[in-house]
Amino acid sequence: MENRILVAFVLSLVVFFGWGYFLSTVQPPPKPVEELAQNSNASATGKSLTNKSSSSSAGASSSNMSSTGTSSAPSPIVPETDRNEETVDIATGLATFTLSNKGGVIKSIILAKYKGDTGEIVDLVKHEPGAKLPLTLETQDSAFNAILANAYYQISPAKNVTLSASNPQHTVTVTYNGPDGLNILRKITFTYGKYTAQVETTITNPAMAGRNLDYYVLLGPGMGGAVSSQTDFIVFSGATTFVNNERVESPPDEIEGDFKEFKGDISWTAFQNKYFTTALIPERGTKSTIVKKEGENVYVGLKFESVQSAASAGYMIYSGTKELQLLEDTGHKLVRVLDYGWVGNKFAFLVKPLLKALQYFYGIFQNYGWAIIALTFVIKLLFFPLTHKSFKSMKGMHKVQPYVKMIQERNKDDRQKMNEELMELYKKHRVNPLGGCLPMLLQIPVFIGLYHALFFSIELRGAPFIWWIKDLSVADPYYVTPILMGISMFLQQKMSPAIGDPVQQKIMMFLPVFFTFLFVSFPAGLVIYWTINNVLTISQQYYIYKIAKD
Repeated sequence: MENRILVAFVLSLVVFFGWGYFLSTVQPPPKPVEELAQNSNASATGKSLTNKSSSSSAGASSSNMSSTGTSSAPSPIVPETDRNEETVDIATGLATFTLSNKGGVIKSIILAKYKGDTGEIVDLVKHEPGAKLPLTLETQDSAFNAILANAYYQISPAKNVTLSASNPQHTVTVTYNGPDGLNILRKITFTYGKYTAQVETTITNPAMAGRNLDYYVLLGPGMGGAVSSQTDFIVFSGATTFVNNERVESPPDEIEGDFKEFKGDISWTAFQNKYFTTALIPERGTKSTIVKKEGENVYVGLKFESVQSAASAGYMIYSGTKELQLLEDTGHKLVRVLDYGWVGNKFAFLVKPLLKALQYFYGIFQNYGWAIIALTFVIKLLFFPLTHKSFKSMKGMHKVQPYVKMIQERNKDDRQKMNEELMELYKKHRVNPLGGCLPMLLQIPVFIGLYHALFFSIELRGAPFIWWIKDLSVADPYYVTPILMGISMFLQQKMSPAIGDPVQQKIMMFLPVFFTFLFVSFPAGLVIYWTINNVLTISQQYYIYKIAKD
């Protein structure tokens, strides 16, 4: 029985490591909670937003036809073209936001602490040709959208500001006063030491009162900057919404009709990748969130509640890293932007204390590589009694194996009698057939928690260890650590008593080779943890099998 459980335990690790890759390549993401295409009114709105022809929305209701502007004359307002673009920078200590007076949008979000793929400073705004910039305002009227996109706002105060502990908060007023009473007012408040900004938006548009336009504030496309990770195949990057207590991902190829709308209990809508996210967090005056696709560009947004083409809404922007503590401190369930997969989410409660322990050791060593090694020692020490008991039980089972085989051979036609004699044998020699595996099983939650703490931690991004390892968040460029890990796993197998039938033994001996190839693409920090854990296990095995007396 112990042999079967041990093999099942090892094979479960194989499934655990391969599951993320399988999901990312084979199983499609979950279907969205609510799509705009599912109802005729929303379908007409989505088609008008993507500049579809009016005939394509003929099935919508007459009131919706009116709101989309298919029966109304285009706005006579002419876009401004004779002004120069001006920008204002607000530095919060963590990020620098650049506001543009053209369109009243965010032109860049610089995270100077982090570097991109080619060494450039990270800008969370992904600049695509012809794409809309963050905080773009839109309606379902394409002619009016041209006005909003080309309008020159007044930014006050029109000066660059660097926040500090003595000057912790700054509010920028962004206004546009257009013809026929059109007025757009935004108050954006930035706070020192925060990735967040509070936005209050008020829109009055009496000339359009009869049409009752809907207003959308957009983020996109991408909003992760030109950054990637070697392990992106395991992590979804793109539009993600948290609605009705469910995390919904929207891959571009699943945005049917190029438009989705989510209604209900909305916590946030965001773009996110493995390490960074930019989210819109509604607070008041919002009735839904949207995801829309225009060509190759995808956007997320908030849909404001409007009455006679007037709207007032308050929301928060979070633009920064996916650090666990920062996301929790922000509230609004933004921590759910982190996704550890089906298995990892079950043990996510262990990630936080393990990350705190990792940061504690980093404070001592000022090197995350040594911090990982120190944390591995502590975890191994905490589980020393369980591991010791497991190995002693395996050693005892190995000693009684000849008797087990005799009993099995003698009673191969009487399974009940065979089990009775086996239990009597175990009792006589004080051996527990489950004693070798149960202690291992108890360690699985901690292992999974630590696995995700290391795999998803932005603290390891760009963090060097020694010599050739310049970044613990990516694979070892020379495959040294995966090979050492495979060797240590092989030695551990050789030191363990042979268990099971020949087929089981072959499976066990093949695992070091399998894990070596698997770990070649894994972050170096995770491979270091596994290797050191193996070395410590080998030391404990040697003591129990070669030195310790029964």
